[in-house]
Amino acid sequence: MNKLTLGIATLLLSSTFLGACGNQEQEPTDPNTPATTSSSNTAETNSAGSETTTGTENNSGPISSNNIKWEEIKDPLIDEAMKAKLKASIDAIVKKDVDAFHQTLGPTVGTAHDYLLDNPVKITDVGEAHEEDGRVLVPIIGENQGNGNVSEMAYTFYFEKDKSGEWQIISID
Repeated sequence: MNKLTLGIATLLLSSTFLGACGNQEQEPTDPNTPATTSSSNTAETNSAGSETTTGTENNSGPISSNNIKWEEIKDPLIDEAMKAKLKASIDAIVKKDVDAFHQTLGPTVGTAHDYLLDNPVKITDVGEAHEEDGRVLVPIIGENQGNGNVSEMAYTFYFEKDKSGEWQIISID
């Protein structure tokens, strides 16, 4: 009976994993040809000297955490050092800079969160932080812009003090 249950669970897990992978083919883009997306809210056309965007912002320019108004974050649980580390981490995710991303993480994190750099994202806000078991959890909100579809997304950054009393990013969900 246990082998049957294990077999069914393995089959379900495998099919879920394969279904989540989906069709991730990417077509090469030529900067001289008009670009369109499959999203019904966004249409982008580039021609000599004219640029039109409808629906959502044009995301072809440099992307960073500048969509967040960092100076307006007044959360008592987020100090300036945490804010700087969070900003650097978000910039690295948005720019898909693996080395910069690793520099923002705690020393024991490793490469477990590199998958966060797989999809283009636009980070728009930092939610209200809360404390849990000596850690500070900071939610960030934005848009996942992968595969031509725009969908809402959120990550939670887990901060914990190291032995020297400095806040480190120990996990991201």
